[in-house]
Amino acid sequence: MALVTVGVEEDGVATLTLKRPEARNALSIEMCDAIVAGLDEIDRNERARVVILAGEGKVFCSGADFAAVSGPGALDFLPAFERMLEAVAHVRLPTIARIHGAALGGGLQLATVCDFRIVEKEARLGVPSSRLGIVINFENVQRLVVLAGVARAKEVLLTARTFTGPEAVAAGLATAAHPTGDLESETRALADRIASLAPLAVQGAKRAIDAVQSHLAGVRASSPEKAEEIDALVVEAYHSTDLAEGLAAMSEKRAPNFRGE
Repeated sequence: MALVTVGVEEDGVATLTLKRPEARNALSIEMCDAIVAGLDEIDRNERARVVILAGEGKVFCSGADFAAVSGPGALDFLPAFERMLEAVAHVRLPTIARIHGAALGGGLQLATVCDFRIVEKEARLGVPSSRLGIVINFENVQRLVVLAGVARAKEVLLTARTFTGPEAVAAGLATAAHPTGDLESETRALADRIASLAPLAVQGAKRAIDAVQSHLAGVRASSPEKAEEIDALVVEAYHSTDLAEGLAAMSEKRAPNFRGE
């Protein structure tokens, strides 16, 4: 069964849908690879002018599959996850995340690399990494800081707070929030507007803005030792007993007992 489906309509609106509803569209290595392949298929379609990323089932994306971030193969997930985020971030077409239900952890990180995030008012958005014992890698923290600012990035990551749709808009995490019944039509209206504009102008503007953003956030290039310190912390956390405790506590619906080891 396909993990994603792709469609491109005559008017240039493309849709990439995550299709793992039984797992709340949790991101596995295979799911990440499927997203990359789906985007490549859309990117090669000459009709495509804008991409809507959506999720089938009750939520947009619940984050990383627990099986992908625990056990001996945990570090294999990170490169696949990063390849997927880079593919979304650098696709030539404007991207819109249509978020219903929830975008949590890796699901919110997927949404934040899109150009727009249209959410339902009742949706829940957040990165519960501190409740699990995970350190978010350098580039994804950098993207969050550039998107929402230092204060909001700290609120998201240091408190593990979950935001509603309107709260996410106020925090700079989302573009707009709409009632559940209007989410699809409002997202489509934005996609139609973009698709009706001059493709070269839109794509050129996106590339220019992304270049400025990359320049402003070029900390890895200017201070590689700082980025390497964070990389080491990411690996340490993936091997920690705290991560195993965090995952067990979530599965057992209890408060975790973290020891910092």
